[in-house]
Amino acid sequence: MLVQLVVTGLALGSMYGLVALGYHITWATSRTMNFSQGHAVMAGAVVAYTVFVALGWPFPLALVITLAALACYGALVERIAVRPFFLRASPAWLLATIAVGIIAENVAQLTFGKDARAFPSPFMQKPIFVGSAGFYPQELLVPVVGLLLMGVVQLFYHRTSYGKQLKAVAWNREAAGLMGINIPRAVMASYALSAILAGVAGVLLAPLLNVAPQMGTIIGLKAFAVAIIGGLTSAPGIVIAGLGYGLVEAFTAGYISTRAREIVGFGLVILVLILKPWGLMGDKPSRRV
Repeated sequence: MLVQLVVTGLALGSMYGLVALGYHITWATSRTMNFSQGHAVMAGAVVAYTVFVALGWPFPLALVITLAALACYGALVERIAVRPFFLRASPAWLLATIAVGIIAENVAQLTFGKDARAFPSPFMQKPIFVGSAGFYPQELLVPVVGLLLMGVVQLFYHRTSYGKQLKAVAWNREAAGLMGINIPRAVMASYALSAILAGVAGVLLAPLLNVAPQMGTIIGLKAFAVAIIGGLTSAPGIVIAGLGYGLVEAFTAGYISTRAREIVGFGLVILVLILKPWGLMGDKPSRRV
């Protein structure tokens, strides 16, 4: 049972971390966040299901189409729900991104239906047994791909020219603009990247959770909790917090009750907010005097 709980916890935790990394990317670049990030998880699963299962297209092609669709979704969210308010220094982008998520969920219900549908995967055919514990290879694939993608994102930010431009925008927007960096385009790129990460999480989780229009809401909320615990300004903190949150959930569900895992998880968020409001590894905001 211990091995099973660890595998389940790491699978869920890596997905929370991957989605939470999207909050970090947009926050670091523009000091705004996409609160429809959880719905991007749902959109990824629904688009992949439609192309791969309903249309019967090859999975690699379905994955490319899904990632392209999610990049467009993220760019659209930035253009219509963030930029108009961001330019006027209005916090209304918060409500606008929530509204976009609600619209996306209802559109999915109208076109996809309310019922959950199974997403076939060759990694869900035969379980692996370690002693008396059994788990599917998909549960191992999820944390491996999730952690790999987190590493790729960090390499993109630290090793590529455009990644360094996004970092420059995050550090000092005015100076970045004077250096010729297109700020609106950089912010839009950060939203597209965050939506792609959420879409990948949706595709990976679809065989485990089934595909449904409502699947993204709670995932997005927990990912936001992970971002708060780890620290919005710290990518490594979010990765560690995501894995920790997933393990806490799995062990609480396994040894206490599935009903208690939300109590413990969100109670942990409140505790961190009391002790370290900027997160476990986040930067403490400086005060101007």
